[in-house]
Amino acid sequence: MDGLILVVILGATILAGAIIAPRLKVATPLVLLVIGSLLGFIPLLGDVELPPELVLLLFLPALLYWDSLNTSLREILANIRVISLLAIGLVFATAAIVALVGHALGLTWPISIALGAILAPTDATAVAAVAGRLPRRTLTILRAESLINDGTALVLYAVAVAAAVSGDAITLGNTALRFGASYGLGVIIGLLVGLAVIGLRHVLTTRLRANTLSVLTPFLAYLPAELLGVSGVVAVVACGLFVSQLGPRIITASQRSQSFGFWQLATYLLNGALFVLIGLELHRVTEGLGDGWETTVGLGLAAAAAVILTRLAWINTTPYLIRALDRRPQ
Repeated sequence: MDGLILVVILGATILAGAIIAPRLKVATPLVLLVIGSLLGFIPLLGDVELPPELVLLLFLPALLYWDSLNTSLREILANIRVISLLAIGLVFATAAIVALVGHALGLTWPISIALGAILAPTDATAVAAVAGRLPRRTLTILRAESLINDGTALVLYAVAVAAAVSGDAITLGNTALRFGASYGLGVIIGLLVGLAVIGLRHVLTTRLRANTLSVLTPFLAYLPAELLGVSGVVAVVACGLFVSQLGPRIITASQRSQSFGFWQLATYLLNGALFVLIGLELHRVTEGLGDGWETTVGLGLAAAAAVILTRLAWINTTPYLIRALDRRPQ
């Protein structure tokens, strides 16, 4: 019964946030986060916990796959340099700055780097919230960055956690090797799964069967990558981009119409539920702070400032550095 109550509350909160946000002219995810935070102090909902496995295994593959289906591969390739700098270079730079801040405030290096990896990537939902107000090229760059940078951050996070558990030092060579293998094998797995899905699409000609395969596709790409210890995020994105290129040739209009309606609603609900659940956990977080809450809040504010200032500095300096190194008009 408690589970059913939570489902009803999540649905009602998502609906209320969708109504309130346009009136306040505030992004819907922010409104859902605030409402969820307030609901978390209700005794019935005070013990709600968002398992990390649920986010990584259910929310993340589905949301990434839908975004990758709606991102132009041609435009990604046309802007690959700036996207790579943001999705890889900026993630490492942000993680490094946050790690320096965390270490200066008393955290160990592995924990500081793990914190930086958690905070460094942008969120695809945040990009979607302002999508209608951005130029097309800027939107493509930010959307592609948000798809890829999760893979970069997760590799860095895994390296930092492994170092924290084992006590070994983090080396540049090991990190670079793991990063390259994670990305390379992730792309290969995603393309192989995408090729298999396209082949099965020729056999599954009815709408329900074909779209059942569509629902399974992101998890079919994510699962083998994770089992092999490489980036499931990159595998899902590669699979989604591959299917988006070849899919229109074999997917019928009726299949596409049904699939579009499902994915649009499903990702909307998953996005909304994710922000509400994060807000609900605020009560548990505040209870666990104890007497040292000032230090924790100070660390959080310092890390947030580091993330924002690093991104501003990166975006306003790298274009000039690129022009200094590459004078070609294009």
